[in-house]
Amino acid sequence: MRFAIKQAGCGAERVGTLTGFSKSPSTIIETPTAALLTQGGSVVHLTADVLARVFSNPQLLWMPLTSTSHLEGGVKAQGEGIAQFAGVADHIACTTLQNVNDAAPSGHFELDKVPLWTKRGKQMICADRYMDIMELFKPDIILAIADGRTSHSEGFKRVLKAVNRSNNMLDICVKRFKSSKQLQESSLIGVVVAGGNEKKCTESIQHILEHQQSLSGVALQGILDGTEDYTNLPDDNVISIFKRVNEALPTEMVRIMEGFWNPAAIMAAIGNGYDVFDGSYPVKLTNEGFALMLNFHLDQNCDELCILDLNDSKYKEDFSPLLKGCECLACKKYTRAYIQHLRNTREMLASVLLSIHNLHHFDQMFHHARRHIAVRTFDTFRNHITKQYELYKDSQVKSDEVTVCKTDSENVEAAAVKKIRVTDEVCSVANGNA
Repeated sequence: MRFAIKQAGCGAERVGTLTGFSKSPSTIIETPTAALLTQGGSVVHLTADVLARVFSNPQLLWMPLTSTSHLEGGVKAQGEGIAQFAGVADHIACTTLQNVNDAAPSGHFELDKVPLWTKRGKQMICADRYMDIMELFKPDIILAIADGRTSHSEGFKRVLKAVNRSNNMLDICVKRFKSSKQLQESSLIGVVVAGGNEKKCTESIQHILEHQQSLSGVALQGILDGTEDYTNLPDDNVISIFKRVNEALPTEMVRIMEGFWNPAAIMAAIGNGYDVFDGSYPVKLTNEGFALMLNFHLDQNCDELCILDLNDSKYKEDFSPLLKGCECLACKKYTRAYIQHLRNTREMLASVLLSIHNLHHFDQMFHHARRHIAVRTFDTFRNHITKQYELYKDSQVKSDEVTVCKTDSENVEAAAVKKIRVTDEVCSVANGNA
């Protein structure tokens, strides 16, 4: 894989290309972009046939080992790699140890091993074992194994061990990668951990740069551990991590960002030079019954919030599409009322239709971001998207306040009724005794 910067913006943002994939020499993936998150090797909620109708060109597929490790036996028997085994050979496979967005129990570490939480339980995995699996899977892109499941507010002792463990495992990954015949057509990505601790994060980056000649890029972990609220706006601390890590890396290395990052956070990351995101955000929205509805036109105001909650009963007779003007398959044929009906009756088609829309619309966000970077208006576009998300967050806060007030009022009313009943009972007893 080769990464090239096609055009730089006014700041750190840039438009680039990923090319040189041996199994698909003609494939060009423009960045910034998002991968498509997979489960068991398949894009979540979509079959390969539906995926082909949503995206006509090859896509970058995000394949966490947590959801694909059980395929090891089948992949080994077939001998043609994870993409071929899963029926997505036309796409670009990117494997990583785990989906950092999934909450997992704390602890459970051993020397130079990290826990891999799968449907079959916990497995302790070392770098050699990880690379054994990679030689069977033969992905296009490999994120090195790392102890990156930490939050940006993690304690120093935990961060210290995470960095030491990750550095040792990277050394083994690089050694195995350079000597492996099966991985000659793959690219290896180093993983930065301990993002919240400047000193240890710098140590992690410096160790990665010692292997720069063997690596095609860098992925950033160590900010989210799967327990954070993904709807939060990025604070100054998180943005400073984005900036600090970006500035410490060579320009020619592709930057990968893992995590449930919402549109405002993604815009901040793109503005600080990040190129690829793991694509978990639209899946999260789909699973919760939400539809992404960003307005990409700078000269237009949108009356609706940028996220549509189809759990709200007010849409049961709304026969408009999820988003007027959207060209996705779901919006062309189906209405809000119908999709809400499907969710209420627990039909799988609800998730399929929501996923089609959210993946398409999420991809369009990156398309417009690239266009604005090219014409040097990205800052305006970033503010436009961020403002929409801030309005959505404000509406959620107000909604929560109303809910709390209503609950408090109901509790007071219930307490008053209970007090009256108790008083009546006391009076009744007193009268009886009299």
